[in-house]
Amino acid sequence: MPSPAPGLPEIRNVILRGLPSKDLAMLRPHLHSVPLVMRQVLHAASAPIDHVYFMEEGLTSLTASAGEAAEVEVGLVGREGLVGTGVLLMTGATAVHRAFVQVPGSAYRMQSGTFRDALSQFESLRDGCLRYVHFMMVQTAQCAACNARHGLPERLARWLLFSMNRIESDELPMTQEFLSYMLGVRRAGVSVVANGLQSEGLIRQSRGRIILLDRAGLEAKACVCYRLVEDSRARIMEVPSEHKLGTVQYGRDCALSGIDNLRS
Repeated sequence: MPSPAPGLPEIRNVILRGLPSKDLAMLRPHLHSVPLVMRQVLHAASAPIDHVYFMEEGLTSLTASAGEAAEVEVGLVGREGLVGTGVLLMTGATAVHRAFVQVPGSAYRMQSGTFRDALSQFESLRDGCLRYVHFMMVQTAQCAACNARHGLPERLARWLLFSMNRIESDELPMTQEFLSYMLGVRRAGVSVVANGLQSEGLIRQSRGRIILLDRAGLEAKACVCYRLVEDSRARIMEVPSEHKLGTVQYGRDCALSGIDNLRS
């Protein structure tokens, strides 16, 4: 894969990287790079979804209300996907879940109406987004089964691996309080389990960060759900061979004619 030219960033989002170069070039003027900061809300539950976000770096959590001001995480979005999938399925979509930034990073943002127009024009974009929705269905269903049948140590190991895989780092900015919030359990329970993983030499906790020390050991600790979901992610999100056209770079020379019929 060629290196990006000086001054032009390489696209990391899996959906965008899977597009033929000519399709991505035509979408370029409507994709806006934006920073994502910790706890930033990308869309609130029951609110209109005004933009979709193609994740480049960082991690976004989708949470569902559990009553009495409580929320539980029901989905994770890294650079394999996008935030705002409801727009893909219907015009004027309203968010079912709250989406907020868990690990800071960046994304390419597109106005929802423009995104709908692009879906009708570019089969490659539609195919990539539908693949991602398929994967999210697998992830959500498997995690629901996991939460019902498996213990906290296995679930915590699975969640840490999921998160670190998506940010492609062995160091995760995360507190025990936030972990308990994400897993929907008491902080005391998370503290006992996390300290146990640390005593086994699998992780190290340090000032609001969790550092992976033994990946093989943590994978052995995780339940079968971890491998089922990750294998599904690799299989479903695989880029079709005809779209593997090398690194895509963003620059002024990417703009082609024919995009004017998309909304600004």
